[in-house]
Amino acid sequence: MREILEDSIRRLLQEQVTPELQRQAESGRWPGSLWAMLEDGGFTLALVREEAGGSGLSWGDAYPVVAAAGEHALPLPLPETMLAAWLLDRAGLAVPPGPLGVVDTGDAALPTAQSDPAGGWRLHGSVAQVPWGRAVGHLVLAVQCERRIHLALLKNEGLNWTHDSNLAREPRDAVELKGVMVPSVVPWPHDGAGALGLRQHGAMLRAAQMAGAMERMGALSARYATERIQFGRAIGQFQAIQQQLAVLACAGAAAQTAAAFAFEQADSAGATLAIASAKARTSLAAGEASGIAHATHGAIGFTYEHTLHFLSRRLWSWRSEFGHHAWWSGRIGRAVRESDRPFWHLVTQGELALSIT
Repeated sequence: MREILEDSIRRLLQEQVTPELQRQAESGRWPGSLWAMLEDGGFTLALVREEAGGSGLSWGDAYPVVAAAGEHALPLPLPETMLAAWLLDRAGLAVPPGPLGVVDTGDAALPTAQSDPAGGWRLHGSVAQVPWGRAVGHLVLAVQCERRIHLALLKNEGLNWTHDSNLAREPRDAVELKGVMVPSVVPWPHDGAGALGLRQHGAMLRAAQMAGAMERMGALSARYATERIQFGRAIGQFQAIQQQLAVLACAGAAAQTAAAFAFEQADSAGATLAIASAKARTSLAAGEASGIAHATHGAIGFTYEHTLHFLSRRLWSWRSEFGHHAWWSGRIGRAVRESDRPFWHLVTQGELALSIT
């Protein structure tokens, strides 16, 4: 099943995600026809149970879909929708059609949910840097309700968004919630982890997207090195270029291995450590890979007409989302410091008790 899914998503995105579509998306045009193809192909509900209309795949099986989204710089919230749908399904809520968003409140205060005498719940608070905020139909977010963390499904209707974007010109908007009504809130479905659990899985998504982007970046750089002639021969024949391309390949391979392992461990006791390591490793590799790729391409790689920047700008943006390298590395370091087990045992046995609080 995983091989079929991987082949299907790669063929679809390779055919549909063109530089022209990416430019149109950055100018504010929603790629509606491509989104319909993703929904029709079942990719958005890949993690939802079969009895609820999905494919019932595990996170490990879904890795190729998320990595392919990064590899092709997909200008649509497919990974976010997959995560939101998975959370709603685990919470026993119906998954609404259309694109979905997830809110990472980070270290900020959670919005609060207060019961309304007329029925339902009213949300109060503010959220910022919401991926694809203005473009999605519904938002999944953690809220503080009756001294516990709950999940709320908020319809994106009548909300007053403050538009913003990341370096890749993907929407990262802010909104004030002043008594916004939601029909229900339910206890958080993922082991009570709440907002931090959402950050954990969001970090896993970004790690896979960055791994996919670096794989494509390496392929583009290697190909360009065979085509660009300088001093009478292809630049790929110069030892300095070969060495840098090897470093790029190693960075990409490490990122792919770490991200894929995190997806395989997503439902295990060691998930937090695997995800923290993957996000830290891919975020660290993103800058190195982008620098080598742009150095290999020279001036042409910095032009808007070239495709390289669609990848590098996303890498520069994604590495800071759902916890940057230092944030996750700090959690790993603190867990190692507080553990009473030998460091080598922690590394080889994967028994590090990592908390992201």
